[in-house]
Amino acid sequence: MDSIKNAQCKVCSQTFELDAQQQAFIAPLVAKGQKFIMIKCPCCGSSTQYVKVAENASAEDQSKNYRCPITQCSGWVDLIDNQPPPFWGCGECGSVWYEEKNLQKEITNIIALHPYRGGSYKKVNGRWLPADLSSEPANYEELVRKEPADDHDELVRG
Repeated sequence: MDSIKNAQCKVCSQTFELDAQQQAFIAPLVAKGQKFIMIKCPCCGSSTQYVKVAENASAEDQSKNYRCPITQCSGWVDLIDNQPPPFWGCGECGSVWYEEKNLQKEITNIIALHPYRGGSYKKVNGRWLPADLSSEPANYEELVRKEPADDHDELVRG
């Protein structure tokens, strides 16, 4: 029961302690492996998805931009969600990802090819997130420019 005592609201980002009724509601669902559970946030009153505090990446981490995982590109990938369908796009090379799993796969691949690229990302609960710029090598952009081109020339990466 300890693992479900606290949650974080996805609306107001406040961490709160679940009351006894919420814990009794959530415990059997979590035990069955249910991933999507809605609860009411006592801080803002909104309905929010139950997210264990320990599993939640910080809002700051989620709002940072990713370094582009395409060879020879040191640009930035932004989530573009102001019109459907949402996608991740690099303003420098023009690459686009319509599914996060494909962006995540490209990050894994670029780190395997060029280990110094790992400084641009950190893995949190099995998901790559942007790391602080201070984690990158000082000559990061120079190293990226020297990478051999990959054989993918399509801008839509998945």
